[in-house]
Amino acid sequence: MRTLLRNTVTNLYFLCPDKWTDDPARAFDFRFIDRALDYVHTWQLEEVELAFAFDDTAQVTVVSLKQASMQCAAA
Repeated sequence: MRTLLRNTVTNLYFLCPDKWTDDPARAFDFRFIDRALDYVHTWQLEEVELAFAFDDTAQVTVVSLKQASMQCAAA
């Protein structure tokens, strides 16, 4: 599973600073939810959500940052 960031307005995935892609396979893999959340917080990104891409399918599942933060805090 790959942990990605997706812009909620453009539906593009984070590739690198100031670059986004429509291909989740090319997007930067944060590997861990907390790394993605830290990046969002450090760089004060807005209008983004977590996206999880699965290697064995083309399926991408998205989760709001609020929901992900609540789940991490409960763990």
